[in-house]
Amino acid sequence: MHTKEQVQELNDELGEMEVWDYMRSKNELINIIQKRRLFNKTLGETPESVLNAYIKHKEQEEADNYSSLL
Repeated sequence: MHTKEQVQELNDELGEMEVWDYMRSKNELINIIQKRRLFNKTLGETPESVLNAYIKHKEQEEADNYSSLL
């Protein structure tokens, strides 16, 4: 559970428009995952869990790319 202070601090840091842009993008990605059935209910996956796994994958990919440049 997030507190009002956490939400306000994040909003102040990112700016109101950026937060709304992020949420709209997140919702669009979840809709794509749902429409293409890229999650497996039998395995307990949700569209959100697939999106989170994808984000973690992309973060790791970026970290690996950065490491290879050093």
